[in-house]
Amino acid sequence: MNSIIGMECINCREIISYEPDRVYYLCPHCGGNLEVAYDYRLVKKSFTRQTLKDNRDFSLWRYAPVLPIRGIETAPNLHIGWTPLYRAEKFGRQLGLSYLYLKDEGRNPSASMKDRASAVALVCAREQGITEITGASTGNAGSSMACLCASVGLTPVIFVPERAPRAKIAQLLLFGARVMAVKGTYDDAFDLCLKVSEKYGWFNRNTGYNPYTREGKKTCSMELCEQLQWDLPDWIFVSVGDGNIISGLWKGLRDLYGLGIIDKLPKICAVQSELSNAVVQAVKSLKDPHHIEVPTVKATTIADSISVNKPRDGIAAVRAVIDSNGAAVEVSDTEILDTIRLLARTCGVFGEPAGVTGIAGVIKKVKAGEIGSQERVACIITGNGLKDIDSALKVAGTPALIEPTMEAVEEHFRTAAAGHPSH
Repeated sequence: MNSIIGMECINCREIISYEPDRVYYLCPHCGGNLEVAYDYRLVKKSFTRQTLKDNRDFSLWRYAPVLPIRGIETAPNLHIGWTPLYRAEKFGRQLGLSYLYLKDEGRNPSASMKDRASAVALVCAREQGITEITGASTGNAGSSMACLCASVGLTPVIFVPERAPRAKIAQLLLFGARVMAVKGTYDDAFDLCLKVSEKYGWFNRNTGYNPYTREGKKTCSMELCEQLQWDLPDWIFVSVGDGNIISGLWKGLRDLYGLGIIDKLPKICAVQSELSNAVVQAVKSLKDPHHIEVPTVKATTIADSISVNKPRDGIAAVRAVIDSNGAAVEVSDTEILDTIRLLARTCGVFGEPAGVTGIAGVIKKVKAGEIGSQERVACIITGNGLKDIDSALKVAGTPALIEPTMEAVEEHFRTAAAGHPSH
């Protein structure tokens, strides 16, 4: 806590003095989103490559010295972070990439990257003595908050759009959250959640509103750098909805760079569905990097976790792309669904639609000749495929139903071989 300089506005760049006993949301001057600014000279006295090497806590809490918390005494006891990083050699060869890495965030407790944000937000709330917690979500952020709250005996109130996937609703209910299914979109749920939290004074976990969520998500890029033994990738690809994940990844990299722990910054590619592409539109139409305008779209993508009309952290997302000299690309929902199957069959990693959208972007950029064969590419798989079985079954199909006899089995294989001579 003593290492925090203040809260900096992403929009107007004003720095607000930091008070440990206060919860921060938006900039009081312009209403822009805030991010935590640290005194790197102070942090680096106790946070270096060597201290990380000596640290046996393989979770996101290994980065506690550069998180806006007093300590980890009030942290949930679930294991969050230090998710596996795989080198996808077979898949990489198919694409013509020598160095392709996948970070599987679906291995977090609630099966998505959102656990990182929820964990830091929850500690911040508990340190303030706040027990009433709320948030809006298409499912992942809400089920994450419900999961972690359940582990410490709290009951959050979660607002979701009426069309949130059943698996995510099931998680919310089983974790004991009070679920408010809103007749409308994620944006409708978000706005209603803001009104409720303002009226009752509840702690609001909404991304693109609560700056502590970005601090949790930044630990993913910090881990990535460590797991690659500081041999950083040239590119990091990630799916984008409200913009909080990509801005969090970029914040983690900037913090490491400011601390002198890394000496270069990767380029970041924002990948969106063409049916929810506000950030891509903003990047492509950008004329003045000091004046970013993110449009509102009518999102209809099958990738519910990134289906957003108005990206609440859109300016920070665009800044991450521009400042990293990165890129923004949109893919079709068909490409997203095809990538679920391709990733599962070549890497053994099962991602939900939003989870694999970043990989769909890699495929598109490689086919366009915009990624060199020797460039090192890392992609964040943001959520597990079990989150949205209905979408997975659209590309997986259903098994043939046969009689329980050997003859039926043999006939099945003869038929299959006739249809696939190479088998």
